[in-house]
Amino acid sequence: MSKSGARTLAIASSAAIGNTVASFSRVPYEVVKQKLQTGEYASTFEALKHMASTGGMRAFFPMGGVSIQMYRDIPYAIVTLLTYECLRDHWVNKKRDKESTRNGPWRDMVSGGLAGGIGSFVTNPMDVIKTRLQVDSQLYRGDVWVCASKTLEEGGPAAFLRGSVPRLIHKIPANAFFFVFYEGFRRLLGVDDDENED
Repeated sequence: MSKSGARTLAIASSAAIGNTVASFSRVPYEVVKQKLQTGEYASTFEALKHMASTGGMRAFFPMGGVSIQMYRDIPYAIVTLLTYECLRDHWVNKKRDKESTRNGPWRDMVSGGLAGGIGSFVTNPMDVIKTRLQVDSQLYRGDVWVCASKTLEEGGPAAFLRGSVPRLIHKIPANAFFFVFYEGFRRLLGVDDDENED
């Protein structure tokens, strides 16, 4: 395998492993958030109390909840990180003067925002399915494919783009700021990409 191929595989694997673990912690938060957003509960405390008393821990981890969280989060992380690394290698680092980092932060910000936007848009269909399963898992028997089929029947292909604009409004700036600070601190702490490339 080429050095470039190994690097791409390492980035994708790191994103997949990290988001697999993170998905378990995100599910309860997402379930409660969506119940609040749909008006099922008036407050977070009410949601937590009622869900815990009526369904126990299972209420926070609905059927298909963890797997669909991973179906969305893992591809999102892989697409976002590979896009960012590609932009970083072919635009940010090519344009950055080795003696000066003066132009670096805005390029890091644009690259991060663009990468987050692409990752978000590409994985929006998985986000739609995840939300539907976490809001009413029983309706779809906790099955990703049943949910996808019903979503397609109900609204056609456009149904999978529902919520994409708010998601982009969230993900683009979040990733722009994440990557600008990530790269800023890499430079501040003296992390050099070239030191291991012999």
